[in-house]
Amino acid sequence: MPVNGVLDDRGAQVLRHVVEDYIETAEPVGSRTISKKMGQQLSPATIRNIMADLEEMGYLVQPHTSAGRVPTSSGFRYYVDYLLARRRLARPERDQLQRMAAGEAGSASADEVVRQFSRLLSSLSRQACVVVVSRLSSQPLRSLNLLRAGVDRILLVSVTQAGWVEHRLIEGERDLSADDLVKINAYLNELAAGLSLPQMRVKILQEMKKEKARYDRLMQRALLLGARALDEGSPAEVYVEGRANILDKPEFVEDVQKLKRILRAFEEKSIIVRLLDRALEEEAIQVSIGTENPVESLPDISVVASGYRLGEATMGSIGLIGPVRMDYSHVIPLVEYSARLLSSVFEHR
Repeated sequence: MPVNGVLDDRGAQVLRHVVEDYIETAEPVGSRTISKKMGQQLSPATIRNIMADLEEMGYLVQPHTSAGRVPTSSGFRYYVDYLLARRRLARPERDQLQRMAAGEAGSASADEVVRQFSRLLSSLSRQACVVVVSRLSSQPLRSLNLLRAGVDRILLVSVTQAGWVEHRLIEGERDLSADDLVKINAYLNELAAGLSLPQMRVKILQEMKKEKARYDRLMQRALLLGARALDEGSPAEVYVEGRANILDKPEFVEDVQKLKRILRAFEEKSIIVRLLDRALEEEAIQVSIGTENPVESLPDISVVASGYRLGEATMGSIGLIGPVRMDYSHVIPLVEYSARLLSSVFEHR
């Protein structure tokens, strides 16, 4: 039995071997297999007793009477928290990620950078990769530009410091000349100075409350126009690569309904955002295993995710989604390294 929630040495060794064998084979694990892996330090009979204790504790389950055991979500959680041997990302994988970041991604659009990271991470991990870009309105601005888009329409083009571009149409502005727009752009960009869109809007409203005599007609118009343009922000963007990797996993192939639920979830942006939401709020890597997921209809998957940042601002999160038996010793350092690298790419754009 565990003491203060920690298994004794024999229980921990057996659980570690069961988890790692199940990760490799996706098949229930028997006592003879574990005995061989432990160099026959313990007899199969002794290991069966230990496995029965682990089952009673909720770490293992026996799917069929004659079958071996498989780890539960709690068993995988104990493994990740206490038994996992964290390893450094392999040199070839680091090199691939670094080449991609230093090469094409260095000059590509922000959208393409994210797609490239997602594709490569999916390929290296053989899992589905998801990148969530937080609302552009929460990111610091690089520039604002108002352009005439019709007789009574003006197009606002906002560019964040990471290189994301957003367009918004403003209706009913027919009497502003090209020269007026140039002056308004200069004024609004001076106000923006690294603020996010909501911060910019607050600043504009504060300026509007000041003594009106301080501003001429055009500056008043600039403040009103800016307040209208920044009224609402766009939702988070979601990029998914490697859905086909899910089709290769035996636990999903053998259960069509389970597979349908997972593939359907990839089509719902709100579900994906919820799965990676914790990584947006925390700096450390987040590992959600099976029933720990915030989406109750997906108890058969795990999510390993980390946020990526630009300075102090959270840009979004990047994560891998796969079966509960994913190889955490490989996936965790892969996600950690990719998130740091993605932050660095955006920092130097």
